[in-house]
Amino acid sequence: MFSFLQYGFMVYALLLALLISLAAALLSPFLVLSKQSLIADGMAHIAFTGVVIGLLFSNEPLYIALPFALVASFAITFLTERADLDNDAAIGVVSVFALALGLIIISKSEGFNRSIESLLVGSLLTVTIPELIGASVLAALVIAFVLVFYRKLLITTFDVTYARFAGVNTKFLKYALSALTSIFVVVGVRAIGALLISAFILFPVLISRQLTKSFNMTLWLGVLFSIITTFLGITFSYHLTLPTGPAIIMIFSAFLIVTFIIRIILAKRRIKNAPNTRSKTSS
Repeated sequence: MFSFLQYGFMVYALLLALLISLAAALLSPFLVLSKQSLIADGMAHIAFTGVVIGLLFSNEPLYIALPFALVASFAITFLTERADLDNDAAIGVVSVFALALGLIIISKSEGFNRSIESLLVGSLLTVTIPELIGASVLAALVIAFVLVFYRKLLITTFDVTYARFAGVNTKFLKYALSALTSIFVVVGVRAIGALLISAFILFPVLISRQLTKSFNMTLWLGVLFSIITTFLGITFSYHLTLPTGPAIIMIFSAFLIVTFIIRIILAKRRIKNAPNTRSKTSS
């Protein structure tokens, strides 16, 4: 079953995917539960254009795509803070502009010979060493950020007003979270694809919330499910000759359906046992 690990490119693909999934799972609850889940999808459009520009000037587009995405993420945060725009509106304005720019560049660049499909759905099996290094740095940054600012992030996620009253620098946390999300998307977009990368942010918290309401458990269950899903997705994609990114998303979807069914069953059992509990208490 694990025979694919004898190939170096598969080991690189697995390591990159696990690092990306770890970073995404740690960011997931802070983004989704604070209603910022659209930022991953918006940043994917922006990263698409960044990679397109990077491919025109370098074989390693990460060096150009990363600063491009960081500037765009700061622009989104600035618009929400200063231009009195809702978060989703700011994301929509910047991401649509960036995507339109990318499509214009592609249409006018005769020398652009890269497959657009690979940018949209990913090419995890063509991982480069710089991408692997970038994913390692990303994972380290996200882990350090969550560990250092965990309590402040927790407060800000559920009540920004109270967080400001308590002296939390919510503006810094918002910019930092946006920047880390943009780095995650840029690192992952070539491997997973612009159309699929946002799923790595959405699914971990959605799956874990079916089983627990505790924020701490939601975070760590999301990490666990994300790592298991990524490993299973790569394993099945190798043995069944499926595209890797879509295979991982299918496993994510299956986990979400299963955990949703489990939540319904457990809820029905609690309701069924409730009358018995009340009668015993009365007697």
